[in-house]
Amino acid sequence: MFKKIVCLTIALILSLPVFAQNVSPKNEVRAVWIATVTNLDWPTSKYSSVNTQKTELINMLDELKESGINIVIFQVRTEGDALYDSDIEPWSVYLTGKEGRAPTPHWDPLSFAVEEAHKRGMELHAWLNPYRAMRVVPSDFSLTKVRPDQKEVDEHLASFLAKEENLDYPKYKAGTSSRDEKHVSNTHPEWLLIVNDFAIFDPGLPEVMTYTTDIVMDIVRRYDIDGIHFDDYFYPYPPNHMRSDAPELDALDDNTFQQYPRGFTDKGDWRRDNVNMLVEMIHDSIKSVKPWIDFGISPFGIWKAGVPSGISGTSAYSTIYADGVAWLESQTIDYITPQLYWKFDHYGANQDYRKLANWWADIAEENNRHIYPGHGVYKTDRSTFDKTLFAANEIPRQIQHNRNNEKIDGSVFFRAKNFTQYKSQGIADSLKNNYYKFAALPAVMAWKDQTVPSTPQNLEAVRDAETEYIFHLTWEEVDFVGETVPGSAYEDTLVKYAIYRVESDVEPNVMDEILIGSNLIAITGINSFTDIAPPSTNDYYYFVTAASRNSIESVPTNSVNVGIVVSKERHPEIAGSLELAQNYPNPFNPTTNINFTLKDAGMVSIKVYDMTGREVATIANERYAAGVHQATFDASNLASGVYLYILQTNGVRLTNKMTLIK
Repeated sequence: MFKKIVCLTIALILSLPVFAQNVSPKNEVRAVWIATVTNLDWPTSKYSSVNTQKTELINMLDELKESGINIVIFQVRTEGDALYDSDIEPWSVYLTGKEGRAPTPHWDPLSFAVEEAHKRGMELHAWLNPYRAMRVVPSDFSLTKVRPDQKEVDEHLASFLAKEENLDYPKYKAGTSSRDEKHVSNTHPEWLLIVNDFAIFDPGLPEVMTYTTDIVMDIVRRYDIDGIHFDDYFYPYPPNHMRSDAPELDALDDNTFQQYPRGFTDKGDWRRDNVNMLVEMIHDSIKSVKPWIDFGISPFGIWKAGVPSGISGTSAYSTIYADGVAWLESQTIDYITPQLYWKFDHYGANQDYRKLANWWADIAEENNRHIYPGHGVYKTDRSTFDKTLFAANEIPRQIQHNRNNEKIDGSVFFRAKNFTQYKSQGIADSLKNNYYKFAALPAVMAWKDQTVPSTPQNLEAVRDAETEYIFHLTWEEVDFVGETVPGSAYEDTLVKYAIYRVESDVEPNVMDEILIGSNLIAITGINSFTDIAPPSTNDYYYFVTAASRNSIESVPTNSVNVGIVVSKERHPEIAGSLELAQNYPNPFNPTTNINFTLKDAGMVSIKVYDMTGREVATIANERYAAGVHQATFDASNLASGVYLYILQTNGVRLTNKMTLIK
């Protein structure tokens, strides 16, 4: 396992979590869930047009990429439905407004999302729920209805249920025409258990295990995904949990237990084994066809109450029958993402992030598997979760803790909109300016393919003709064939590229000093990149490596020297003749003002670029008199993110950054 580089001193400044610059690990998972259920993250409306949905998804991927994310976990099956083109299950109501109705014009969101993620050098893991079938009657959940002995029920579950009260959620009865004809409630109603307000696939039925595996493998075979991901809904959560103190619910699967006991006499052990069998079936099926695809699960964060010592709360082991330790010990998953949606010393350390993260990390390390803890970014949202609000520095502290523990390989954030929106206390902005300032490849899995790609050839780096801060890099694509399986028609040909920029007074030639996290400026899935470089006192050198799906890097290219980048401060003759002020307000939404001062009249060009170097707007392109001037920039059509505005006049160029937050 790659070691994590310990971060440096933390300093909280004002109300935002700003930290001293820390050494960045070159390999680190930085993932986020994109939830489609009830249109939580995407699409914002199930009635929006195909073009709108595509644009929203592109903008979201751009924002996440800009924030430092390298893996998106994209929900494609919420409740026996499909947000992809499936012959087995119906189109999701969350995509088209009516279950079973195909999008018009036709498109496949999963295929589109995979392609767009890979262009950006990001992984895409398809997120499915294996057991949740549907809500069967209207319900009115609230925290006051939690049973007295369940007051410490997982906060994230309670919050999720509370949120659902006011959302447009399909509430149909099983076995009726209310659901699409392809939905399991019509094709196989005998497979469902009706647990109060929910219908779930009966986990003990062999037919259900086979059916769920077929669903997963249909996706695995037809899409170039990087991972399969399950969430935390197994057997039902409280108050619908199936256990001995709720006899009516506990008896729902008696017939299945009697028909398929497999030698078990304890129903709890049998239920856990049902889940374990499905996990093993899916793991083995994926490995037999495309072993490079990762399989991960994000269970509820407490395995058992009292484990580790002092931890209390809902037990995933005995309440929802999810045994994450068993999956690690059997190595039937590649990574585990326990949902640790608590803070440090939560409830007097009864549900403490530090203690739980370290305990899970020890189990994962012992079994040669990865752990990426799940972070409750939604708890930074002041507008919704006042009672469980995290301080602005809580999530960065947790990332700091992960990096300090060499057994932890990254982080996963719940969820996309909470991560990117400013109402979550600027977490994403803080991270991308500090912890995620530099790019990172996902962590290498030692048990996966170690094939080394070829070195990219003919690297060129050309300074932009108009703007000295911008460099255009190109290189030849690498033909790569990784792991193959005898008898399988598939082979792993995915390659991405890592771009390194080194500032040095001599040409760098020691690879261990070049290929480090603080030199890694970008990951991309295409053979070109535009860099906007900061001012430098020494020459810049660029290198590029090819990286496999498992983040195994090639030998780097030969270096390309592009010289220095001159700042205003290094041109004293500019002082007093031209001033470019910081835009105000900043951050802004959707308009901001830019003031500039000219000593002499002349043509003035002010252009806006995104952080890939793509020109997105022209604010000014006309002659101005000497004096103080103001230009207004309207970013209504742009996504949230950091942009550069560059003023050029009389042969001089000045640059500033601005932040758009919607």
